[in-house]
Amino acid sequence: MNYFRYKAYNEDLRYTPVENIFINHYMPNAPGEFVKVYLLGLKCSYSIETNRLSDDVIAKTIGISPEEVKSAWQYWEKQEIINIMYDVENQDRIIEFIDLKEKMLNIKGNEEKPAKNSVTRIIKARQNIKIREMFDYIRKISGRELSQNEIFTFLDWIEDYNFPPEIVVMIIEDCYSRNKKDLPYLKQVAKNWFDAGVDSQEKAIEYANRHKEKWQKYSKVLNFLRVGRQPTAVEEEMLYKWFYEYSFSDEAVLKACELTVKTLKPSFSYIDKVLTEWYEKNLKTLDEIEAYLSRTPPQDERKASRTTKRTFNNFKGRTYDTDLLKQRLLKKSRGELSE
Repeated sequence: MNYFRYKAYNEDLRYTPVENIFINHYMPNAPGEFVKVYLLGLKCSYSIETNRLSDDVIAKTIGISPEEVKSAWQYWEKQEIINIMYDVENQDRIIEFIDLKEKMLNIKGNEEKPAKNSVTRIIKARQNIKIREMFDYIRKISGRELSQNEIFTFLDWIEDYNFPPEIVVMIIEDCYSRNKKDLPYLKQVAKNWFDAGVDSQEKAIEYANRHKEKWQKYSKVLNFLRVGRQPTAVEEEMLYKWFYEYSFSDEAVLKACELTVKTLKPSFSYIDKVLTEWYEKNLKTLDEIEAYLSRTPPQDERKASRTTKRTFNNFKGRTYDTDLLKQRLLKKSRGELSE
């Protein structure tokens, strides 16, 4: 076994390779003090003797505060040209400088992936600042610590659906805004977003807005019917059919709701029957529907009318001879008619 090392006595006589990619593409837009922090850290990563420096030492060397040094590391991590990892046992922070040529060529190492439901997976994931911020934000809006099952689920979305952390946060916000916080529901929504082809923040915003508009329509119906709960799966299918398959306006659907409120037992089935009839008659606008209703009695009245006709038209009652009836009454009054 051979051990190789480069012999040099004076640190000042050595050199630090700075890639042109950094100089051309990252340095121009970065704050000057942050560039100094990056270069000093890069120099230490190549040093045999001084590869450990605290933020305090870096701050004194450059002439800035330790808080600014911390901000610099966070800035470069967001630029995705360093990785920040934490050694929990020694309470050290490991700053790993990424080879920018390999980054641009998308060359990745053959690192062994941690087990799906292992704590190691969580620790490794939290080394990514965006994922770490995602978990911190979700914990904040939920008002509690996240369970391991929740954490693994959100990591699954990132890996299986290729969602960036920002989209995971948007899904959580969308569900929480409707007071839907159970994990099975969140999973279904995430799958719906994936099936809809959501793969960027722009598409996520567009999809979320459409979804919000849909639920605003649904809420109008639920509020009109005084339904103080979320719709069932069957009811939600009906709502979708009325608005998006039949393409009825809010006003038209509420008109059908108005008719069902007048019945003894208001129901989604009744509304569906009314709207299906209007759809089959190609009634689209509220004016067309109003005109149709003005010349057509409601379904209940039509049913009652048909029942009445069936009852009395087909009924043969007893017939009476009026003169004979008068004679019998007269005889009875005289006592001439026995019972």
